[in-house]
Amino acid sequence: MATSLQARPAASDGPALPEAVDLDARLIARQAGDRRFGAPIHAWYPVRAARTRIATRAQLHGEWIDLPATIAPDAVQTTACGGWRLINRLGLIWACPAGSVAPPDLPPTPEAPLALIAYSKAPARADYDQAVLGLLDPAHVPMIHNAWWWRSQARRTKTKSYSPSPFGFTAVAADAFASTPAYDLVSEDRRVSIEFRLPSIRLERVTARGFELINLTTVTPQAEGDVVIRNLILCSATALRFGSPLLSAWGRTFLRQDVAILERLEGRSPHLPLVFAGDPDRPSAFYFASKAALLRAQRDDAPYRNPVEAESLQWVT
Repeated sequence: MATSLQARPAASDGPALPEAVDLDARLIARQAGDRRFGAPIHAWYPVRAARTRIATRAQLHGEWIDLPATIAPDAVQTTACGGWRLINRLGLIWACPAGSVAPPDLPPTPEAPLALIAYSKAPARADYDQAVLGLLDPAHVPMIHNAWWWRSQARRTKTKSYSPSPFGFTAVAADAFASTPAYDLVSEDRRVSIEFRLPSIRLERVTARGFELINLTTVTPQAEGDVVIRNLILCSATALRFGSPLLSAWGRTFLRQDVAILERLEGRSPHLPLVFAGDPDRPSAFYFASKAALLRAQRDDAPYRNPVEAESLQWVT
């Protein structure tokens, strides 16, 4: 499966500004020698919630970015210094270096407008790859997030069908879905898919007749050893906006649980010989293979060739 890396957006067509060239050089010099590990430089990362309507500063890859007060939805603009591109999508402001290397595409904007019903974030002193693996590990949710209202306490065998999708892969439950009691409120005909898209985007989508929910979790590399985990929920049931304070508080609880585990792992870098055993580790293997394919495509200015092949995976949690 080959996917073209988009050329620079129209808003930044033309030769790269000197500031963008200098930024690229600094970022590449700072990157780890073994490119299998660490955060891809030329990729979109969220740096702020779009609902924040004041000029702010954000850190990405060890560099500070001056963010304007507002950015129109889906509009790409370049920062005043010329070094960064910004876009407003899925309730977040995303940033990417404005050099000549094309980043992987962001997930598309939902066709129907969805209301923001929860937003939370948490900084962590953690290895970037360890944080991203937390988005993929099948054991993560049952071991870390064990609230009664979020998942059943009974162990069961899960079967999921994985398939390649743009710049990553998507999992769909192949058996009767019974993961989180919270989704029982939707309907019996609901469909749940979980997409991972490079560099560090986990997008869980729940759809049913007349209903759509997007549960988005991301990892932003602020600086070496420092990341920010964000969670955002968009929903077609606009009345749920009134529950935003409570839902956001629950989200912060989840993220604090993530941070506690990541900071216990600090110093246990995955930058060792990679050994993956059995079906539960396949998503982690997919991640590293996908990231390597992206770096090759960007280096060679070639289409991204997805290394993931469709397969069915099974585990007990």
